[in-house]
Amino acid sequence: MRGGSWLYRWVGMIMLFLAVDYACAKTVGGTVVAAAPGATSYDVLDLSRAWRLALEHDYTYRAAISEQAASQTERAQGRAGLLPQIQAGYHRSRVTGHAKQPNSLGQQTSSRLDYDSYNAYVQLQQPILNYERYANYQRGNALADQGAAVFTVKRQATGIRLATAYFNALLAYDNLALQRSLTSSLQKQVVAIEISYRQHEATRIDVQETVARLAVARADLIDANDQWIVALRELNALLGFTPTHMAMLRDSFPLPPLVPATLDEWLDNALANNTEIQSARMAVRVASTEVDVAASRYMPTTDLVAAYGKTSSENLSSLSQRTNTFSIGIQISIPLFAGGYNKANVARTRSDSMRQQYELRATIERTQAETARQYTNVRTGADYINALRDAVASGELSLRSASKGFLLGVSSNLEVLKVQDQLYQTKYELAQAHLEYLLARLRLAAAAGELSATTFDEINDIYLGKVIPLAGSGPRDRVYLAHSNK
Repeated sequence: MRGGSWLYRWVGMIMLFLAVDYACAKTVGGTVVAAAPGATSYDVLDLSRAWRLALEHDYTYRAAISEQAASQTERAQGRAGLLPQIQAGYHRSRVTGHAKQPNSLGQQTSSRLDYDSYNAYVQLQQPILNYERYANYQRGNALADQGAAVFTVKRQATGIRLATAYFNALLAYDNLALQRSLTSSLQKQVVAIEISYRQHEATRIDVQETVARLAVARADLIDANDQWIVALRELNALLGFTPTHMAMLRDSFPLPPLVPATLDEWLDNALANNTEIQSARMAVRVASTEVDVAASRYMPTTDLVAAYGKTSSENLSSLSQRTNTFSIGIQISIPLFAGGYNKANVARTRSDSMRQQYELRATIERTQAETARQYTNVRTGADYINALRDAVASGELSLRSASKGFLLGVSSNLEVLKVQDQLYQTKYELAQAHLEYLLARLRLAAAAGELSATTFDEINDIYLGKVIPLAGSGPRDRVYLAHSNK
């Protein structure tokens, strides 16, 4: 064979090998810059800032704030029933007509009536013994406490929703970076395999296999870009603004041990501090006060009543007379029969109270199961990440070996493509495992009632650092793409 033929052959083979080697060396964060040029700390969106922005702009959370504010008024409403009730009234009328009455001789005499009459009063009523109003006071306090507990539940739910949206955006970016890397590698492989084919060192099938795989990769790249756009849209909806830069995961991903270390300690913390359990307990308390309110309608009431009144020509017997009166006394009311309403109402509230107790037990069991699940996810997630790290390292070695085998005629081009696909799939699973591990830690903290701004700050400081600039970040833009620093 002529020297030029050998030269073309080895050029093609070397390009193929370099393309495959590029695929091995290409990292997920290949398009991430260590620090965004010109980006200030205010421009960069990280998990801590996203959490605080969500508390300010997320409409679901703002609705929870209004719901809590409404529930706190129940305390004042219940207390109002124990305080004095003061009311005033005024009535004025014009009376016209004729009055007939017998005189001393027994004859009917008629006189014309034409006068003004009015009645004004102020009355104070203070409960002395009123079990219904006291029960309503207890009910108001219970409803206010329940509202605070429900708000805490929704606040933690907002935190998990925000973290899920943020991590989904990170995963979508990692997937987009992987698909870009794979597409770029396959483009170089197509060039190399076509050179080999022209020099009769590769078959037409090899070329077609590589070109077909490149077409699939381009389609996957389009889909990955769509997922990235949607993930950013969902995140922006929680934040109320469009970020210009975004913090990504660091290259190093530490796996610190859980504190506390044992599952029993986490279960005890969940039983004592879980917000859903606390809310369910408040619901049981509210249901108990509802029973007291319903039963109180059987009880007599005693009120202190004081009134001051002023009248003028109140009736015919007091015509042209003005009177000022002041009265004070005790008013006792004893319920006798209400058509069976009270009995049915008490039965209803007792049944509802029993339902709330069962729901509390169900919430405890569900929370304990969730705590155990997330504890296991964190513990096994660390082992899974280590296993995937080893799998990526092994996959890179396998890809290099397969590409060298293809150069020597030992491996087929299809085998190289399969090993390459498996490597990229493992890299994606590793990126996904990182984010699932972080989300499991946040969910475990939420299950134990410990999810707070400090939790987000710790995750942010330990795991997030690299920054990517986002293109099309203006409010009118419709497409969001990560810039490459190539």
